[in-house]
Amino acid sequence: MNSFNLTYDRTRYPAGIQVFEQIRKGDMVYVDKTAYVYELTRKPFSYFLSRPRRFGKSLLLSTIEAYFQGRRELFEGLAIESLEKEWAVHPVIHIDLSQGVFATVEDAQTQLYNQINLNAYRLGIALEYPDEIGRFQELILKASQRYGTNVVVLVDEYDKPLLETMQESEELQQSMHALMRGFYGCVKGSSAYLRFVMITGVSKFNHVNIFSGLNNLVDLSLDPWCNAICGISESEMQQYFREDIQQFATLNSITPQEATELFRLHYDGYRFAKIGENIYNPFSVVRAFTSMEFGNYWFSTGTPNHLIKALAGSHFDFDRLEGIKASASELMEIPPTIDGNPIGLLYQSGYLTIKEYDDAVFTLGFPNREVSSGFYNALLSIIFPDGNGMGFSAGAVRNAAKSGEPHKIVQLLEMGLNDYTYDQTKDLSTEAVFNSLLYGLCKAIGLDTKAEYHTANGRIDMTIETQRYIYIFEFKINSTPQVAINQIIERDYANKYLADHRILYKIGVNFDTSKRTLSGHLVYDRNNNPV
Repeated sequence: MNSFNLTYDRTRYPAGIQVFEQIRKGDMVYVDKTAYVYELTRKPFSYFLSRPRRFGKSLLLSTIEAYFQGRRELFEGLAIESLEKEWAVHPVIHIDLSQGVFATVEDAQTQLYNQINLNAYRLGIALEYPDEIGRFQELILKASQRYGTNVVVLVDEYDKPLLETMQESEELQQSMHALMRGFYGCVKGSSAYLRFVMITGVSKFNHVNIFSGLNNLVDLSLDPWCNAICGISESEMQQYFREDIQQFATLNSITPQEATELFRLHYDGYRFAKIGENIYNPFSVVRAFTSMEFGNYWFSTGTPNHLIKALAGSHFDFDRLEGIKASASELMEIPPTIDGNPIGLLYQSGYLTIKEYDDAVFTLGFPNREVSSGFYNALLSIIFPDGNGMGFSAGAVRNAAKSGEPHKIVQLLEMGLNDYTYDQTKDLSTEAVFNSLLYGLCKAIGLDTKAEYHTANGRIDMTIETQRYIYIFEFKINSTPQVAINQIIERDYANKYLADHRILYKIGVNFDTSKRTLSGHLVYDRNNNPV
């Protein structure tokens, strides 16, 4: 990259800014979503929207808030200016749970109490009820009476208290669920005084009926019309950031076409409906333009390590993530704990996205390079911590793969496995767990890795490909490396690469569960000669 350059205006990019007024008054770039706001607010409905963190939910609610406050001057030049004729003003209650700490029920009660008080102060209302639930209902009633019109209720990151306690004791989870269910139940009890309600979050906790009282709640999360309500579409990328892409290309000594493709590769690829175009991650795009270089911006800020830790300690097969199938109900509901089926939570958190839809079944996968590499790097740091004297190095494995050193690859992977198996509580009793573990390790290292690779005669356990080399792996548990090699040869796994002129190695590996380590490996070349 070129040296530091001050010829472009960094202040036009709203990196980390989620307040509509601040963006508009600061003359920052704003991707216009006000046509959605206009359509959503035509009728007095209650809406729910699930999107990953830092994907524009807070900015959307801030835009809706400014609209219902009748702040027409902020919308000059935007789509809604020519659509709205009345600009009716309503009192807005905006509950923001995105910044609170929710380790206990008492924490949640305090945060809710404070949020209600802040809204009451802003609206000039004195409250009398002592508890947070009573004060919420009192606030809605008095706001309607004071301003002589119905109230707008916006709730940002409603599920943060639930997500932060979902791996804690069952008693704490139940108490938190009961509190939040009672709090959101106030909305139903106050429906006669409400003009519009919108609730956003990462996940939808259907299994605990958090919104059981809101029988008219419209879920927009998988609605094709709302696919691009948050984030940046391809057309929006070209409309709002064309000059920025050209500047990015100049500063990085690449062509605008190359810059465009790299932005797609790193940050595009999200989809939130069975049909619809791919969506860019808005946070990462803005951060990349702010610094004028690519980085794992979204993944490095606020990564829910509790999710990755739980997955690392479970029996989940990481090699199934790319191309895994799910129904709509699986996408939109998460289990009581992460130890259950994690697909819904992985999708809602933004690690997986919709790739295809056919016959009521969604096919999922990683949206882009940022998420894929970030996920496996986080997994690597949890499962295989470096710096413990065992000699494992991700860079050394990559170099060995690029240099055509199959024996060294296995030896280095064994060091990584020793880091993991040192903890005697880790389960390595089945071939599936062992396969998934090695696959996750190789993906985290950054190797071009495929697992359960289908051929005409069976499935290859794992392959690694580089520019000059192909490595075919077969793993066995409590057997011998020779049995693994024989399977590769007898089932002609290498036939898939007959027309490929790269150097090919066949590698048989055995894992001894009693010793919790590799008991040996064999390497053959393409012509079945020992190496």
